[in-house]
Amino acid sequence: MREDLKSFAVQLKNAITGFVSTNPGNYCELSQGPYFDEPLIGFARGDDPVFDRIKEQVGPLSWTPYEALVGSLPPGELQKRIEPEDISVVSWVLPINTLIRATNRREKTQPSPEWSYTRYYGEKFNNILKRFVTGWLEARGCPAVAPSLLPGFRIIKDPARGNFTSTWSERHIAFACGLGTFSLNDGLITARGIAHRLGSVVVNAKLPRAERPYSGHMDYCLASRGCTACIRRCPVNAITGEGHDKELCNEMNYSGEEAARRRKRLGFEQTGCGLCQVGVPCEDRIPARKSP
Repeated sequence: MREDLKSFAVQLKNAITGFVSTNPGNYCELSQGPYFDEPLIGFARGDDPVFDRIKEQVGPLSWTPYEALVGSLPPGELQKRIEPEDISVVSWVLPINTLIRATNRREKTQPSPEWSYTRYYGEKFNNILKRFVTGWLEARGCPAVAPSLLPGFRIIKDPARGNFTSTWSERHIAFACGLGTFSLNDGLITARGIAHRLGSVVVNAKLPRAERPYSGHMDYCLASRGCTACIRRCPVNAITGEGHDKELCNEMNYSGEEAARRRKRLGFEQTGCGLCQVGVPCEDRIPARKSP
C-alpha cells in the first residue's frame, strides 16, 4: 500500500507539472512567455498537528483541511465517515518566470505591467489549475476541494489583531507541506524563492507525509542576520524591522488612489505590487545563511 501511495503521489505531481508546462493559460502576452516555471509540490496529512497551530495563528475563522473538505461535501454517509487521518493536502508553488521578475526588479514605485498581468491573469490560471487537480483526483475516486474556491472563502479584517487574515491561507498551507518558511514581509521563501503564486487542494486520500526541513517559521529569512533588502524595496515603508504593515501594503495594492489609477490604466482588478519579492536575496532561492 505504501508503494501504491508513492506511485499515486508521483502521478499527481506529474499531472500538475504537465498541466503547468502545456496549458495555454500559462502564457503572458506582454513577456511572450509563461507566467510560471516548473512548480514545486508538497503534501501534508490532515491530522498533522501543524494545522491546529495554524488555526491559532491565523485566527478562529481559518479552516483546517478537515473542516474545508467535510464542509464542502453534501450531508451523508461519506461526510460522516471521513476522519482527519483520511485526508491529505496538496500544495504547490508556481515560481514567477525570470523575464517577468526582471521587469519588476527594475521598478521602484509601481509594479511592472508584466507583474500586474501575472497577479491577475496568472492567478486566473492558478485557479484553473486548482480545478484541474480537483477533477483529476475525483476522476480517480478521491473527493477533493480547492478551499480558496469555495463560496465561503473570504478575506477578513480581524478586529482583535488589527490585521488581514483569511479562511484559508495558502502560505501557511505551503509551510505545512514542507515548501518554505516566512519572510519579514510575510511572503513565503521556497527553494525557488519568494516570487511566486501558491495553490492547494484537500483530498480524501492518504498521500505521503511532507518532510519539513525546518523548525522555525522564519528559518529561511535573513532578517535576523541583518538583511534589510525587502525593507528598502518597499515604496510605502510597509516593511520595517518589526515586520509587515498590511494596512499600508493594502493601500499600495488595492485601496489607495494610485492603485485605482493603476486598475483603470490596465483594465483589471488585482494589479499587485511584489516589489519586495524581487531584487532581494530570496527572490529565486533560499538565501545562504552567512555569519552575522
